[in-house]
Amino acid sequence: LQIHKFGPVLPAMHSCFLVLLVLVFGTRSEVMSQIQKLPDVSSDICWHGEWTSERCCRGDAATHAECWDGLYSFGECCPNADCWLDESYTYDDCCSERFGPRGNSACWSSAFTYEHCCLGNSTTQSWIDIMVQGIDTNAFYGMDEFYTDAQYGEDFGYYSTGRVLRSNTGSESNKDAQQFAHFTTYPMALSPHFARVFCRLLFVMWVQLHERTPFRVVEMGAGSGQLAFDILQCVRQNELGVAPGVWRRWNAAFEYLIMERSPALAERQRSRGLRVVAGDAQTTASCKPVLAALAASTACSGEPIDGSLECIAGERATAEAGASVVLSNELLDSFAPIKLRLSLYGSVNVSDCHMWQEIRLVHAIAEHELRSLTTILGHSDAEMDDMFTKLRRHTSDIFCDMADSTIGKEARERVPDGTSCLAIALGLFELLNHVDLGIPAAPHNMRLRIRKDQKLWTRLREIVVQLDAELQTAIVLPRSVYQQLRHQLRSIPDIEVRFLAAARTYHMPVGLSEERCEKLSWWFVAHEERTLRLAQFYSSLGYPALHLVVRPGEHQ
Repeated sequence: LQIHKFGPVLPAMHSCFLVLLVLVFGTRSEVMSQIQKLPDVSSDICWHGEWTSERCCRGDAATHAECWDGLYSFGECCPNADCWLDESYTYDDCCSERFGPRGNSACWSSAFTYEHCCLGNSTTQSWIDIMVQGIDTNAFYGMDEFYTDAQYGEDFGYYSTGRVLRSNTGSESNKDAQQFAHFTTYPMALSPHFARVFCRLLFVMWVQLHERTPFRVVEMGAGSGQLAFDILQCVRQNELGVAPGVWRRWNAAFEYLIMERSPALAERQRSRGLRVVAGDAQTTASCKPVLAALAASTACSGEPIDGSLECIAGERATAEAGASVVLSNELLDSFAPIKLRLSLYGSVNVSDCHMWQEIRLVHAIAEHELRSLTTILGHSDAEMDDMFTKLRRHTSDIFCDMADSTIGKEARERVPDGTSCLAIALGLFELLNHVDLGIPAAPHNMRLRIRKDQKLWTRLREIVVQLDAELQTAIVLPRSVYQQLRHQLRSIPDIEVRFLAAARTYHMPVGLSEERCEKLSWWFVAHEERTLRLAQFYSSLGYPALHLVVRPGEHQ
């Protein structure tokens, strides 16, 4: 709108601006080609002269034994080394031409393909995939899952329980003061003046809409309901000083409805005389109950009138039956987040879901701390012994499998004897947060770096030693056990605080499951160009990976 003020200058500015856009952003193919490829350290170190990957990697470790000596190994030079870890598969049994031009089809599944394993000219896995292969990573919380439980879960959800917002002691004024001392984004010091700003804006909108009747305001996530209460007071009491005749029409047309996910907050809102309907802004399924509540408003009470389209509740809003105004404050920030990671090594395809990883949460606690807490909860010695046996086995089975992967075995060589599997696995994952190390994605690159890069393995050793000291006697809590403990502790807040102080949380990257890929498919399409530009920008600065927080609720 501002550009149009310049009149005859506009065409020249417009063409110049378009050229600038092309220069800055470019086409998709141009941006992809400009993503700076980070070095393949194995390729740079292993191959020279007659020794090439085409000669040495088309086979397993025994196929071209002349390529390997004490300095170079098949496992750290060839991207297909992980294809032949299982001794039941060999290069001859899988890649021989006697099975046809694409080898033995019985050998191929998932990331193990003819191109990857037989030709050895690319890697389709990251070392993280190698470490977590065969492990049920759903046993651990995804960030969105933990966020949902922590905010809205029945057992320890901040908004569901209302424990922070409620007080069983003190005066009513103290109760009101307390509820605004916790997690409120409403500027209470400005109440009711802040609401009057909105009230005036809503009035102007109503006038601009030719005094629309009914004029419906829907607030999503209203907190304590203070803004809604103050706005309604402003309208009903004519605090704007509108002319009486206009005010009566304005007051008669005005409706206010809150859509609230939190039962505890909804109860508080209703106690203030506000209209509330349950709903979650992250899903379109909430449209129907909101529209039904609008159709049941005062304006639609009494005998139905033919042609009253504003009183017809459907699956989706119409120009007549929908909200006139929607209010929310920091709503998108409260949508459940998924944290994604994309390695910028090799050929980067931002729209391929399988190139991304998500961060899951590992909860660990010292055995003696957990035993003390479960004793308070009244568990018998036999019950506790059985539970601890299962938790030890769970911790060992998962994290020793990781530590026994080819990456884990290389790491074992660089840490003190007797270091726990848990510390080794979590230490390797922690390296991903050390940008200066430029942690690669390909398994053979990572094996070579751990073996030959002193800076990397020194850092790894320091991290693992510290973790091992933190995690002495620690056991890992699967999501189901964590939820069970929080359920049992919800009525003993002092003990629950002890549990939260004792439990430690660590990040574990894992590949995206097919279910996750399906859930996020729209996101990869909608944000492809933006993600490409970010990948180009960060790779040019030498960053090894791109980290993004995704909120799936934005889709609906």
